[in-house]
Amino acid sequence: MGTLYLTLSGAATTPEETAPDLVRLLQAQGWRVTVLCTPTGTRFHDLDALEELTGEPVRVDFRRPGTGASLPRPDAVLACPWSFNSSNKTALGLADTFAVALVCEMIGRGVPTLIVPKAGDGLAGHPAWDRHLRLLEEISHVTLLRGRAHGLPGWRRVVDALARACAP
Repeated sequence: MGTLYLTLSGAATTPEETAPDLVRLLQAQGWRVTVLCTPTGTRFHDLDALEELTGEPVRVDFRRPGTGASLPRPDAVLACPWSFNSSNKTALGLADTFAVALVCEMIGRGVPTLIVPKAGDGLAGHPAWDRHLRLLEEISHVTLLRGRAHGLPGWRRVVDALARACAP
């Protein structure tokens, strides 16, 4: 399939379907997965398990020019789970964390991007939430996949939606 940037944020997954479970499904579909995470997201996801699965560190911070290895060019981006905060920042182009900056940049470069937003009921009721999700949906190469009651859809549904988003 190619190289996929999986960007994680400070939104919890379920015990039945964790971020490492998502990586396993993506790898089974042939994706080479590079994982990026917001600083807050590091408290929600098992970074050690993700590093073991991908064979490379989870990227959290910007690197200084001339240091470290560059990321491989992505064929697609999957922002999942993408929190209230990260979704709103992405819609507005507020690139204050490495993971959000990469999603914004890849959208700007026209890379197929699937965003799976998640917010609690209170935050999902804020007027900015729906407005910013609609703004993201207006971008031709961005697909939003929403779960029920502002939660996450199952990983199989996410992987299927990614395949559709990347289809020519």
